[in-house]
Amino acid sequence: MVNSLPLLEGDKQMSENTPMISTQNLTMRFEVKAGLFSPRKHITAVDNVNIAIYEGENVALVGESGCGKSTLGRLTLGLLKPTEGSVFYYGKNIWQMSKEEFRDFRKSAQIIHQNPYNAINPMRKIADTLLPPILKYKIAKNRDEAWEKAKELLCMVGLSPPEDFLNRYPARMSGGQMQRILIARALSVNPKYILADEAVSMLDASLRIGVVDLLLDLQKKFKVSYLFVTHDFGIARYFVAKGGGRVMVMYLGSIVEIGPGEEVIQNPIHPYTRTLISAIPIPDPVETRKRGIPPLRSLDIPSLTELPPGCKFSDRCPYASEVCMKKHPELKEVNGRLVACHKAEEFL
Repeated sequence: MVNSLPLLEGDKQMSENTPMISTQNLTMRFEVKAGLFSPRKHITAVDNVNIAIYEGENVALVGESGCGKSTLGRLTLGLLKPTEGSVFYYGKNIWQMSKEEFRDFRKSAQIIHQNPYNAINPMRKIADTLLPPILKYKIAKNRDEAWEKAKELLCMVGLSPPEDFLNRYPARMSGGQMQRILIARALSVNPKYILADEAVSMLDASLRIGVVDLLLDLQKKFKVSYLFVTHDFGIARYFVAKGGGRVMVMYLGSIVEIGPGEEVIQNPIHPYTRTLISAIPIPDPVETRKRGIPPLRSLDIPSLTELPPGCKFSDRCPYASEVCMKKHPELKEVNGRLVACHKAEEFL
């Protein structure tokens, strides 16, 4: 497989190894119908996306709600089959794997859902949620060993005494506790890659940092790679500031900027990234005014069935010109990162 992304200077060391997860021209379309007699239309949730995630790497995928982040994440897990393009696991197309190979891949690629109450059966005890995958993938030889493994996992995620939680039903647990159960379940089969899909968005603000810290602490123990999906650039900033890694910014199905986390946050290049960064509150009006980001031309997101012909951000971008309206920008290297913008060099 040939990686379609340009090679950045900072990625040379990682490029010596095959990416754990990579995509090539990945596209996902869904058919929609407005009414009984309306013609069928298609929306492109993921549009020709090329990304690479390496062993032990943190990647924060940021964008507004509805931009395709979760769909992209599920495509990398094999939970959705793409309309076009490919997903690779250590260089092998996951949709060309044998049943045994795909089974091993799914064991190695896990998900932490956004809503724990939808992801866990409310009629079953927590033990009945944690033990089956441990037994299915032979992490433990029998139910007694699986029980001990589950207790160990609960202690790791801060739920103690573990026996108490294993015998509880979800209705007797808080949202923060349930989210920790999902983290324990994802780690129960010793994965290499975890999609954290808006894993803290449903938690109280006071709990979010604690869960992010937990994820990063467990990464050191389990050596996993994270694709951390969020619409909150403030949380993404904390995630990469503490754990290191890269930020990928997504807009209406396309990746518009990729780069080292702190560089993207401190010096965003793409106008959409600059807009997202400017929305992060700063408790200093003087610093806020220094940002100097002009307001968007429109606050309305275009319809996914009627996207602009050129750059997808052109009808909202305060810097858009005629070329932006007509020509779709390619993701290219600009100052050590990848940016999809015709005017990227002007923002350096």
